[in-house]
Amino acid sequence: MDIRDIKEDVLYPGGKALDEMFRLQFILVDYYTKIEDLPEYPVEIHTKTGQNLIKDFTSRIIEEFGEGFESYLLMLDMFHHGVDEVQMIPHLQNFNEEVSDALHFWLELLIFSGFTYDSVKAWFNTHPSGALEHIFSTTKMYLEQELMGKRYPGRWVIKDHQLKDEFLRGGRLLSNDRKDQMRMMLWDITYWFMIARNTLKNKPWKQTGMMTDINQYEQCIFKATEAMFKFFIFTGFTPESLYVIYYKKNKVNQFRIHSKY
Repeated sequence: MDIRDIKEDVLYPGGKALDEMFRLQFILVDYYTKIEDLPEYPVEIHTKTGQNLIKDFTSRIIEEFGEGFESYLLMLDMFHHGVDEVQMIPHLQNFNEEVSDALHFWLELLIFSGFTYDSVKAWFNTHPSGALEHIFSTTKMYLEQELMGKRYPGRWVIKDHQLKDEFLRGGRLLSNDRKDQMRMMLWDITYWFMIARNTLKNKPWKQTGMMTDINQYEQCIFKATEAMFKFFIFTGFTPESLYVIYYKKNKVNQFRIHSKY
């Protein structure tokens, strides 16, 4: 079972989208703590055990983005070999599903690190409602400043008027220039998660404990989150499509849990 098997129409909750994503992730986390024998959340960030778990989640996020980028590269290679767009659809679906997996692990990382919905709102100085939309609009402004008006045309796998499913919205535009820009943006995501990991100094081999600089760790997670949303915007996601892919993969994961997949 994968995201394509979730046929229900997803009602976008508007200003409550990010809050709802946190709520749905807590449902999964409560199952995963039993299945994976994980500690209760939030973990004690100053301990080796807590830090090892946090590092594991950062690695999972990076891995999922890497798998999504691999699907984009496969579509781009098919484009260069004259393959019809219809044959690219499974890879486009996989791109979106891997991004959704990264979202799940990002939320799980936040939960186990002790960050909340209110934490994310504070990072982006969001309004009381419409947090996800505000994050998108703020991050889009920063992204446009960085790109300095440069445009990235390409070949559409699915054009807007052909798009029937929101979970296929991301990653539809193919070009070498876009690929190169995506690679740089993925490095920014990776870099900030790696620097966040580096604030956790209690390595398995260390015999003396070191307190974590919580403010420095939080700032790195914020920077990684900002880099993620720049990637979402550049690759074509909207707040609604991001919520839809999250919601559908959450339902897939709940099915897998209950069916003992």
